[in-house]
Amino acid sequence: MRGAKALERAGYRVILDPDILELRKFTRKQDERRAANFMGMWLDPRVKAVIGGTGGYGATRMIPYLEPEIFRRNPKIFVGYSDITALHLWLMRQASLRVFHGPTVDDLIPIARDPTTSSLLTAMTTPRPSGRLGREMVRAVRPGRVTGRLTGGNLSLVQQSIGTSYEIDTTDAILFLEETHDPMSVADERLVHLRAAGLLDKVKGIVFGQLSLDRSEEDEFEDFLLDLVSDLDLPILMDFPAGHEVPNLTLPFGTEVELVAEGDSGWLSYKEDALSTSEPVPDQGDAVEAVPTAETVPA
Repeated sequence: MRGAKALERAGYRVILDPDILELRKFTRKQDERRAANFMGMWLDPRVKAVIGGTGGYGATRMIPYLEPEIFRRNPKIFVGYSDITALHLWLMRQASLRVFHGPTVDDLIPIARDPTTSSLLTAMTTPRPSGRLGREMVRAVRPGRVTGRLTGGNLSLVQQSIGTSYEIDTTDAILFLEETHDPMSVADERLVHLRAAGLLDKVKGIVFGQLSLDRSEEDEFEDFLLDLVSDLDLPILMDFPAGHEVPNLTLPFGTEVELVAEGDSGWLSYKEDALSTSEPVPDQGDAVEAVPTAETVPA
């Protein structure tokens, strides 16, 4: 409700999914109902943006019951992260939509200067925001300047997409990855799997968000990472402020961006509009729906 208040203060009308407080049982019947509710939001002409209520677990269970054409014909802003990565990848591959990796409603604070909230509002109202995302907050560990389509999300969900109909498309892409509360060995295994599947060979640059690794493992992880991609000529940024920590800046997946890594720092910047100019950009008073795309326990 705090996050809903933040959206209302920004001038939006918030519609809550009717099942947002329902305890998850993870049955097939419930999966079908959640999928129907989710598609109903995209068919509702009042709704201009759909934002995940929280993260957690369970989004992948909805996917078998989703109909791509419903989303393709009714493009809307869709925001979330963590478990919602599965829906991001599915919408990009199966419905050819652009999405936003950004905060869920339970992350939002009704304070004008909160960087997480302000970044989301900017992304939802400005087709091509200016500025350099992450500047003075990230570390450049491999120099370079490239332009490519931004994709990625939570490392575990990205890995789980391998071999599915919504497997992440990394061809000529800038790959963003974040993770939470996993030891370095688990992050290691997931990255090795991405490399073994040939997905790291196709990227133009890599951006690591908040990894929440054990601090004693950070230097070791960075050494491992550089060794893993030592034969690839691509720029790499670390500590980008997006993921399971604060701030959680909103990123435009499916949109062409520029990655710059120079000196000790770097940034991302838009190279094209993320919002369609043929579709109405949410204005004050438009409806935003909070959807429980995952379980009610926050990730």
